[in-house]
Amino acid sequence: MQRLNDLEFDVYSTILTLNENVIGMKIRRLAAEAHVSTTVVLNFCKKMDCNGWTAFKIKYGEYLRNNNKSITTTTEPILNYFEMYEQDEEKQKELDDIVRLICKSRKVIFIGAGPSGVLAKYGALYLSSMGKPTQYIDSPYYSIPEEDCKETIVIALSVSGETVSVINRLSRFKSLQATLISFTNSDNNTISKMVDIPVKYYVPQEEFNIVEKTEQIHVTMTTQIPVLHLIETISKKILWANKIDPQLDS
Repeated sequence: MQRLNDLEFDVYSTILTLNENVIGMKIRRLAAEAHVSTTVVLNFCKKMDCNGWTAFKIKYGEYLRNNNKSITTTTEPILNYFEMYEQDEEKQKELDDIVRLICKSRKVIFIGAGPSGVLAKYGALYLSSMGKPTQYIDSPYYSIPEEDCKETIVIALSVSGETVSVINRLSRFKSLQATLISFTNSDNNTISKMVDIPVKYYVPQEEFNIVEKTEQIHVTMTTQIPVLHLIETISKKILWANKIDPQLDS
């Protein structure tokens, strides 16, 4: 802890005292408990290799789980995601940029595999209900037609960002000059590096060991609520944008 100054060490001590209660706290509450400013808390987070208070809470929550400490509720990662989304102006701008691109496009195609394929279908149905021509691809055997895709938006869904069938589809659409967007759970992955606009939602993975027919199986799961939120938020923004200026979708 030599990297911390006195005020930052107060933050560290307060977190150890509050333990899992920290997970549900907003930054101002923690700052008040430690008798420091929010700037000091953010500096502490930075020294802990975390980009902000929400990121630190996610990392600290994972630490507690790995050390068999209890967390008060399983909804905390979702609440942390929504808190980050509401406070992040860059994220808001990113979604607004996507809305403008979709409004000016001829059609939208969602692609995914497995559970993300189910969400691709949902995204297509939801966006179509807002009046935008939308398709989905959830099969690796779907044949992409040879056509100019300059006015097509392709939205790839993949938790890991390493789904091979999705990567292959993106490569094909990229060669056809489509605009590529992705929703993944991190930024250090193949799909995020391929697309024009990589959207990251950052929620922790949950890991379980289950027994099936006397065999222990390790299961990793990631909530898809952020993906649903992104799909619905973008769709509603498009509906609202078209009401204000119908020419956007022409």
